[in-house]
Amino acid sequence: MKNASICFSEAQQAWSLWNQVPYATRYQLIMTAAKALPLSHLKVPLEFHHKHSSELLSEPVLMPGPTGETNELYTAGRGVSLIIADSAVNMSVSKAFYAQLCVSLMAGNCVVLCVQDNELAEQVQKLIECLALPSGVLSLVEYDQYVQLIESDVRITTVLGEDAFVKEVNRHLARKTGAIAPLIAEVELEKMPVAQDPKLVLRYITERTRTINITAVGGNATLLELGSAEH
Repeated sequence: MKNASICFSEAQQAWSLWNQVPYATRYQLIMTAAKALPLSHLKVPLEFHHKHSSELLSEPVLMPGPTGETNELYTAGRGVSLIIADSAVNMSVSKAFYAQLCVSLMAGNCVVLCVQDNELAEQVQKLIECLALPSGVLSLVEYDQYVQLIESDVRITTVLGEDAFVKEVNRHLARKTGAIAPLIAEVELEKMPVAQDPKLVLRYITERTRTINITAVGGNATLLELGSAEH
Protein backbone atom coordinates (compact mmCIF):
# COMPACT_ATOMS: atom_id res chain seq x y z
CA MET A 1 0.00 0.00 0.00
CA LYS A 2 1.11 3.57 -0.67
CA ASN A 3 2.04 6.07 1.99
CA ALA A 4 -0.89 8.15 3.28
CA SER A 5 0.62 11.47 2.23
CA ILE A 6 1.21 10.21 -1.32
CA CYS A 7 -2.36 8.89 -1.58
CA PHE A 8 -3.78 12.16 -0.30
CA SER A 9 -1.70 14.19 -2.76
CA GLU A 10 -2.83 11.99 -5.66
CA ALA A 11 -6.45 12.28 -4.52
CA GLN A 12 -6.27 16.08 -4.43
CA GLN A 13 -4.83 16.18 -7.95
CA ALA A 14 -7.41 13.72 -9.32
CA TRP A 15 -10.45 15.36 -7.75
CA SER A 16 -11.07 18.17 -10.25
CA LEU A 17 -11.13 15.69 -13.15
CA TRP A 18 -13.20 13.03 -11.37
CA ASN A 19 -15.71 15.64 -10.25
CA GLN A 20 -16.32 16.54 -13.91
CA VAL A 21 -17.05 12.95 -14.96
CA PRO A 22 -20.81 12.65 -15.64
CA TYR A 23 -22.79 11.05 -12.83
CA ALA A 24 -24.07 8.25 -15.08
CA THR A 25 -20.50 7.27 -15.95
CA ARG A 26 -19.41 7.21 -12.31
CA TYR A 27 -22.38 5.02 -11.40
CA GLN A 28 -21.82 2.62 -14.30
CA LEU A 29 -18.13 2.15 -13.44
CA ILE A 30 -18.98 1.11 -9.89
CA MET A 31 -21.89 -1.12 -10.94
CA THR A 32 -19.75 -2.93 -13.51
CA ALA A 33 -17.17 -3.76 -10.83
CA ALA A 34 -19.86 -4.84 -8.35
CA LYS A 35 -21.21 -7.33 -10.89
CA ALA A 36 -17.80 -8.56 -11.99
CA LEU A 37 -16.47 -9.59 -8.59
CA PRO A 38 -19.46 -10.10 -7.62
CA LEU A 39 -20.14 -7.96 -4.54
CA SER A 40 -23.74 -8.15 -3.35
CA HIS A 41 -22.89 -6.06 -0.27
CA LEU A 42 -21.87 -3.29 -2.66
CA LYS A 43 -24.50 -3.83 -5.34
CA VAL A 44 -27.53 -3.56 -3.02
CA PRO A 45 -26.67 -0.16 -1.45
CA LEU A 46 -25.38 1.06 -4.82
CA GLU A 47 -28.74 0.41 -6.50
CA PHE A 48 -30.62 1.89 -3.55
CA HIS A 49 -28.66 5.14 -3.51
CA HIS A 50 -28.60 5.40 -7.30
CA LYS A 51 -32.41 5.33 -7.22
CA HIS A 52 -32.53 8.19 -4.71
CA SER A 53 -29.51 10.19 -5.89
CA SER A 54 -29.63 10.16 -9.68
CA GLU A 55 -32.12 13.03 -9.93
CA LEU A 56 -30.08 15.17 -7.55
CA LEU A 57 -26.75 14.54 -9.26
CA SER A 58 -27.52 13.97 -12.94
CA GLU A 59 -28.74 17.27 -14.36
CA PRO A 60 -28.45 20.90 -13.21
CA VAL A 61 -31.65 22.70 -12.22
CA LEU A 62 -32.50 25.67 -14.40
CA MET A 63 -33.39 28.88 -12.54
CA PRO A 64 -34.22 31.66 -15.04
CA GLY A 65 -33.10 35.12 -13.94
CA PRO A 66 -35.29 38.26 -13.97
CA THR A 67 -32.93 40.18 -16.26
CA GLY A 68 -32.58 37.49 -18.87
CA GLU A 69 -29.55 35.67 -17.49
CA THR A 70 -29.49 31.90 -17.10
CA ASN A 71 -28.81 30.45 -13.64
CA GLU A 72 -28.08 26.77 -13.08
CA LEU A 73 -28.02 25.01 -9.73
CA TYR A 74 -25.75 21.97 -9.77
CA THR A 75 -23.87 19.76 -7.33
CA ALA A 76 -20.19 18.98 -6.86
CA GLY A 77 -18.19 16.66 -4.67
CA ARG A 78 -16.58 18.18 -1.61
CA GLY A 79 -13.05 17.05 -2.46
CA VAL A 80 -11.06 14.29 -0.75
CA SER A 81 -13.24 11.99 1.34
CA LEU A 82 -11.75 9.87 4.13
CA ILE A 83 -13.57 6.68 5.17
CA ILE A 84 -12.35 4.84 8.28
CA ALA A 85 -13.61 1.39 9.30
CA ASP A 86 -12.39 -0.04 12.61
CA SER A 87 -12.23 -3.73 13.61
CA ALA A 88 -16.00 -3.87 14.24
CA VAL A 89 -16.55 -3.53 10.48
CA ASN A 90 -16.09 -7.00 9.04
CA MET A 91 -17.47 -8.87 6.04
CA SER A 92 -20.81 -9.57 7.69
CA VAL A 93 -21.60 -5.86 8.11
CA SER A 94 -19.69 -4.58 5.09
CA LYS A 95 -22.91 -3.33 3.47
CA ALA A 96 -22.79 -0.27 5.75
CA PHE A 97 -19.20 0.38 4.65
CA TYR A 98 -19.88 -0.06 0.94
CA ALA A 99 -22.91 2.24 1.11
CA GLN A 100 -20.68 5.12 2.25
CA LEU A 101 -18.03 4.24 -0.32
CA CYS A 102 -20.32 4.14 -3.33
CA VAL A 103 -22.22 7.31 -2.36
CA SER A 104 -18.99 9.23 -1.84
CA LEU A 105 -17.66 8.19 -5.25
CA MET A 106 -20.94 8.80 -7.07
CA ALA A 107 -21.13 12.27 -5.54
CA GLY A 108 -17.82 13.18 -7.20
CA ASN A 109 -15.37 12.82 -4.32
CA CYS A 110 -12.00 11.11 -4.40
CA VAL A 111 -11.87 8.56 -1.58
CA VAL A 112 -9.08 7.36 0.71
CA LEU A 113 -9.92 4.26 2.78
CA CYS A 114 -8.54 3.00 6.09
CA VAL A 115 -9.83 -0.51 6.84
CA GLN A 116 -8.76 -2.51 9.89
CA ASP A 117 -10.33 -5.91 9.13
CA ASN A 118 -7.86 -7.86 6.95
CA GLU A 119 -10.45 -9.83 4.98
CA LEU A 120 -12.45 -6.72 4.15
CA ALA A 121 -9.27 -4.83 3.25
CA GLU A 122 -8.33 -7.58 0.79
CA GLN A 123 -11.77 -7.41 -0.80
CA VAL A 124 -11.52 -3.63 -1.08
CA GLN A 125 -8.15 -3.94 -2.77
CA LYS A 126 -9.67 -6.31 -5.35
CA LEU A 127 -12.45 -3.80 -5.92
CA ILE A 128 -9.94 -1.00 -6.51
CA GLU A 129 -8.11 -3.14 -9.06
CA CYS A 130 -11.36 -4.11 -10.78
CA LEU A 131 -12.62 -0.53 -10.98
CA ALA A 132 -9.45 0.62 -12.75
CA LEU A 133 -10.19 4.24 -11.93
CA PRO A 134 -7.69 7.02 -12.63
CA SER A 135 -4.88 7.14 -10.09
CA GLY A 136 -5.92 8.91 -6.91
CA VAL A 137 -9.70 8.52 -7.24
CA LEU A 138 -9.89 5.55 -4.87
CA SER A 139 -7.06 4.28 -2.68
CA LEU A 140 -6.50 2.11 0.37
CA VAL A 141 -3.86 2.90 2.99
CA GLU A 142 -2.73 1.19 6.18
CA TYR A 143 -5.35 1.55 8.91
CA ASP A 144 -3.05 3.20 11.45
CA GLN A 145 -2.39 6.10 9.08
CA TYR A 146 -5.87 7.54 9.56
CA VAL A 147 -4.59 10.12 12.09
CA GLN A 148 -2.14 11.48 9.51
CA LEU A 149 -4.94 11.71 6.95
CA ILE A 150 -7.26 13.52 9.36
CA GLU A 151 -4.59 16.20 9.73
CA SER A 152 -4.58 16.62 5.94
CA ASP A 153 -7.07 18.77 4.07
CA VAL A 154 -9.79 16.11 3.85
CA ARG A 155 -13.17 17.69 3.19
CA ILE A 156 -15.38 15.01 4.77
CA THR A 157 -14.64 12.17 7.19
CA THR A 158 -16.77 9.05 7.58
CA VAL A 159 -16.27 6.69 10.50
CA LEU A 160 -17.79 3.24 10.93
CA GLY A 161 -17.25 1.33 14.16
CA GLU A 162 -17.53 1.50 17.92
CA ASP A 163 -18.95 4.61 19.54
CA ALA A 164 -15.75 5.23 21.52
CA PHE A 165 -13.70 5.21 18.32
CA VAL A 166 -16.07 7.66 16.63
CA LYS A 167 -15.63 10.05 19.55
CA GLU A 168 -11.85 9.71 19.30
CA VAL A 169 -11.90 10.63 15.62
CA ASN A 170 -14.24 13.51 16.34
CA ARG A 171 -11.76 14.90 18.87
CA HIS A 172 -8.98 14.72 16.26
CA LEU A 173 -11.19 16.66 13.82
CA ALA A 174 -11.99 19.28 16.46
CA ARG A 175 -8.30 19.94 17.10
CA LYS A 176 -7.18 20.25 13.49
CA THR A 177 -6.59 23.60 11.83
CA GLY A 178 -7.98 24.68 8.50
CA ALA A 179 -11.33 23.88 6.92
CA ILE A 180 -13.90 22.16 9.13
CA ALA A 181 -14.47 18.63 7.83
CA PRO A 182 -18.00 17.29 8.45
CA LEU A 183 -18.21 13.95 10.24
CA ILE A 184 -20.50 11.10 9.21
CA ALA A 185 -20.73 8.34 11.82
CA GLU A 186 -22.25 4.86 11.58
CA VAL A 187 -22.17 2.92 14.87
CA GLU A 188 -25.25 0.71 14.43
CA LEU A 189 -23.66 -1.52 11.83
CA GLU A 190 -26.49 -4.06 11.72
CA LYS A 191 -29.39 -1.59 11.47
CA MET A 192 -27.44 0.92 9.33
CA PRO A 193 -29.63 3.99 9.98
CA VAL A 194 -27.15 6.30 8.24
CA ALA A 195 -26.35 4.01 5.31
CA GLN A 196 -30.05 3.54 4.59
CA ASP A 197 -30.83 7.25 4.56
CA PRO A 198 -32.15 7.97 1.04
CA LYS A 199 -30.72 11.50 1.29
CA LEU A 200 -27.25 10.34 2.36
CA VAL A 201 -25.69 11.81 -0.78
CA LEU A 202 -26.51 15.33 0.44
CA ARG A 203 -23.78 14.95 3.06
CA TYR A 204 -21.18 14.31 0.38
CA ILE A 205 -21.90 17.20 -1.96
CA THR A 206 -21.92 20.97 -2.14
CA GLU A 207 -24.33 23.07 -4.18
CA ARG A 208 -23.04 25.52 -6.76
CA THR A 209 -24.57 27.97 -9.20
CA ARG A 210 -23.51 28.87 -12.70
CA THR A 211 -24.71 32.17 -14.20
CA ILE A 212 -24.64 33.12 -17.88
CA ASN A 213 -25.46 36.80 -18.30
CA ILE A 214 -26.92 37.56 -21.73
CA THR A 215 -28.21 41.10 -21.14
CA ALA A 216 -25.60 42.51 -23.51
CA VAL A 217 -26.92 40.39 -26.39
CA GLY A 218 -30.66 40.78 -26.07
CA GLY A 219 -31.62 40.15 -22.46
CA ASN A 220 -34.15 42.34 -20.72
CA ALA A 221 -31.90 45.30 -19.93
CA THR A 222 -34.91 47.42 -18.84
CA LEU A 223 -35.25 45.32 -15.70
CA LEU A 224 -31.68 46.17 -14.73
CA GLU A 225 -32.75 49.79 -14.25
CA LEU A 226 -35.28 48.92 -11.56
CA GLY A 227 -32.61 48.83 -8.92
CA SER A 228 -31.15 52.24 -9.71
CA ALA A 229 -31.73 55.36 -7.58
CA GLU A 230 -33.80 57.06 -10.29
CA HIS A 231 -36.54 54.42 -10.14
